Amino acid sequence: MGAISIWDGLRQLMVLGLCFLIGTFGGFFFSVLNGDTPDLSDYLQQYLQMVGQGSGADPALWSVAWDILRWPLLAFLLGFTALGAIGLPVLFLMRGFTLSFATTTFARLFGLPGVAASLASFGVAVLLDVPILFVVGNNAFCQSLDRLSDTPSAQTPWRQRVGSLAPCGGLLLLAIALQRTVMPALLTALCAHLFTT
Repeated sequence: MGAISIWDGLRQLMVLGLCFLIGTFGGFFFSVLNGDTPDLSDYLQQYLQMVGQGSGADPALWSVAWDILRWPLLAFLLGFTALGAIGLPVLFLMRGFTLSFATTTFARLFGLPGVAASLASFGVAVLLDVPILFVVGNNAFCQSLDRLSDTPSAQTPWRQRVGSLAPCGGLLLLAIALQRTVMPALLTALCAHLFTT
């Protein structure tokens, strides 16, 4: 029984990973096919120059918290309903798409400096937020699929579910702190070096 549940969890994780990968490729190809966008390029160039001169907007705490928390929070909430069986793969597809599209657009418009700027902008999301999304999403996907089965197994109690995901909450707080403090300083230093010369 334990081996079956572990295997089922791995299969569900592979489904979510495949959806994320499809979204990643979709974001890449959509950005590449978007072609030359001089207005966007000019806008981003001006913004990156402003950031490099130290006059870029300092991200508000609530804005940063929303950017970091919205994906795992939505995944967690979808686990309480059978809609998560469809909603979670779509959520992973969208997350892969948005990260890939933004990163590819920076790289396409600015080359290596754009890659560096995108790493400074989205590094926390890739290193902390996405792995947490996979942990929370896989837990929620298992719960949602179990709600669809004819003979559902015992649902994980709400308190136990929250307790098992508590380490993710701590890592999300760390991600918010890094995105609020370290990453703006890193982005400012990179933009000052790469975009204000």
